[in-house]
Amino acid sequence: MLESTPPLPADPADLADLDDPVAGVVAVDLSRRFVRLCLSWAEPMVGELAAREATLRRPGGVELMGRQLVERFYRRIDPDVFAHFSRCVPLSHAAHALSRAEEALRAQFALVADIATVTLLDRGRDAAIQMTAVAATVAGQDLRTQIAAIIAEIRD
Repeated sequence: MLESTPPLPADPADLADLDDPVAGVVAVDLSRRFVRLCLSWAEPMVGELAAREATLRRPGGVELMGRQLVERFYRRIDPDVFAHFSRCVPLSHAAHALSRAEEALRAQFALVADIATVTLLDRGRDAAIQMTAVAATVAGQDLRTQIAAIIAEIRD
């Protein structure tokens, strides 16, 4: 008799994608763009943070640099967010949906930037670049769930 592993239960995010495929596609594409942008910025961001290490070690330095990085990041991804949401959210709810998506994106990138900063200060540049990549991947997964939930809530 052959042994087989019983099937694992379906991932709730995958089931949600089946309920609303448009929301699923938008959530996956935005999270993919988020991760790609974070990964392409990992080395330059850590390099910039390393150049400003003296500022980071002063009180309030980490928060200030984090705000600057988050602002720059959001300006880069905002056109994609607007284009996607304009296609899948009713116009009457677009402003609310966009503000919630902006909040989610900023929070996830702030987490990535914070991990990059803390790792740089504690363990050095190479470790910071590696941890930024890991943090971006995890944040992208969380972002996918958040974006799908925002769209589903607005469309219901």
